[in-house]
Amino acid sequence: MAEPLKTKTEQTLNQLISKISQLPYQEKIISLLQFHSSYACQSELLQDYASETQQLIDQCFAHNNERLFDRLNDQLELLTKCAVNQKIEDISNESNYTSRLGRMHKKLAEYRQYLTRFDDQIRLNPNLPDNHQLRVRRQRCLDAIEKLESQISRFEQKRNFY
Repeated sequence: MAEPLKTKTEQTLNQLISKISQLPYQEKIISLLQFHSSYACQSELLQDYASETQQLIDQCFAHNNERLFDRLNDQLELLTKCAVNQKIEDISNESNYTSRLGRMHKKLAEYRQYLTRFDDQIRLNPNLPDNHQLRVRRQRCLDAIEKLESQISRFEQKRNFY
């Protein structure tokens, strides 16, 4: 019973991605996908979101986990809305640019606060080994900051290009 349902779900995903890829306002759709809570992906490519959803389909049917199914449902629901709704909020490019850039800067500030907390904790415990969980988390935080700074830079360059 689960296999036909999985196949049907995969077919639905492929139909939605095909429909969305033909729409003229893909950048707005990708922007919505980037900031939706059900997606971990932060890509500029629609195919990356399709891949994440496909992986989630595989996980759902392999593990039969209710939380995974809820997340899959959220992703498919969002993709359906994007594919069907011909009037994705028609926001001017300028306001879309500033709100998206503002969210990125807000997230960057939040990451930097985390980094400060990690540094404070490490300063209080200077004898921690290099592989201690606190140092690992600090490094992941640094990596996230670098990635986000790179995204902001690309976004600003892209905006200045047009």
